[in-house]
Amino acid sequence: MYQFLNYKHEDRFNDICKRDKTHSNDYERQALFFIIAGNDSLFKNVELLYDFEDKFIKLEALEEEFLTGGTRSLVYLAFSLYGYGTCGVRQLFTHLDDVNSILAIEAMKFRFQIIDQLDYRAS
Repeated sequence: MYQFLNYKHEDRFNDICKRDKTHSNDYERQALFFIIAGNDSLFKNVELLYDFEDKFIKLEALEEEFLTGGTRSLVYLAFSLYGYGTCGVRQLFTHLDDVNSILAIEAMKFRFQIIDQLDYRAS
């Protein structure tokens, strides 16, 4: 399945999900939180990205000044995995460093529940 970047990422993810009272089968919202929790800048600004009261993303966040090319790409991906908009692969990975590239790939695996080990043997 997917992997957290480290224990801090996992703890942050669990904290956000608990705060939101996210259902365990809500993979769209969890993928959003997976990305936010995995990036220091996004996590520090979670209130600008997500409305915990209304339980919805803040689309105006895409215009926030704290976003860099890389964090903006992660937000596009997070919003796309949540169900809003699209995120092109070239657009996404052009601006990401190695760690954030891994975060993006793991978030996609999380959202679509892709497992790492497939059994290709004929049954």
